Amino acid sequence: MRLGAVILAAGRGRRLGEVPKAVLRGPDGATFLETIASRFRRAAGAEIVVVTGGRHRAATEAEAGRLGLAVVVNPSAERGMASSVASGFAFARAAFAARAAFLWPVDHALVWAETLACLAGAAEEGGVVVPRYVGRGGHPVAVGRALWGELARCEAAPAGARTVLRERGARRRVLDVADPGAVCDIDTPRDRARLARAEGPW
Repeated sequence: MRLGAVILAAGRGRRLGEVPKAVLRGPDGATFLETIASRFRRAAGAEIVVVTGGRHRAATEAEAGRLGLAVVVNPSAERGMASSVASGFAFARAAFAARAAFLWPVDHALVWAETLACLAGAAEEGGVVVPRYVGRGGHPVAVGRALWGELARCEAAPAGARTVLRERGARRRVLDVADPGAVCDIDTPRDRARLARAEGPW
């Protein structure tokens, strides 16, 4: 199944020193957004939208433009991730032809293309597929189109997107992967230092 991708890149990056994560660079020198787009297109890619907003909007929009990616602006980015999920999946529902899409925080940029292909192969229009590495759930999560409408309204749900993906009867499948990138999110200066030293099979 060819998938879409909703890339969440509207956060402030407070724990990282208020930097835009979309333009952080990995060990190969590519930006996080560039790495995600490249691996996604190679493995499962059909359509991509980048959700931005808040103080890093200009930097993220510029990088998305350089890469030829669609952008949707979350006008309420300060309200948290659920607002970005809602903005992204409202766009996807109207613009994507894909039958499933990755919900993909931009700080999980180091997921292997092989992992993405496996997730794409397991995706279903009415279900959810979560990668799991050494017992930990990770990202990106493949979400079937039947749930996109609820995700577009998830800001009002008690636990945001989790309410939709875990509590409303979605067919949820966990896929064990050998990819540490599925659980590697760059949140702190220590994480960034490890990344700069290429401490991982990225």
